[in-house]
Amino acid sequence: MAKSMRSKREKRLRAIRREIVEPYYEKKDEAKLAAQEAALAAPKLQVPVPPKTDMEVSTFTINNNSMALLI
Repeated sequence: MAKSMRSKREKRLRAIRREIVEPYYEKKDEAKLAAQEAALAAPKLQVPVPPKTDMEVSTFTINNNSMALLI
């Protein structure tokens, strides 16, 4: 008999905890969605493309020449 009452009490406590915690997660989800919407509505930033250096260009041509020799 005591075990049955204890089980019912634990079940009731779990339900109460769930009711307490649920609004917290709902607010958290709402804040997350608002942040995502704000990020999507913000203007896009342009990413500057770094100019190629002479070193990169010469490495590229050397690699292409060696590939041509292999073919």
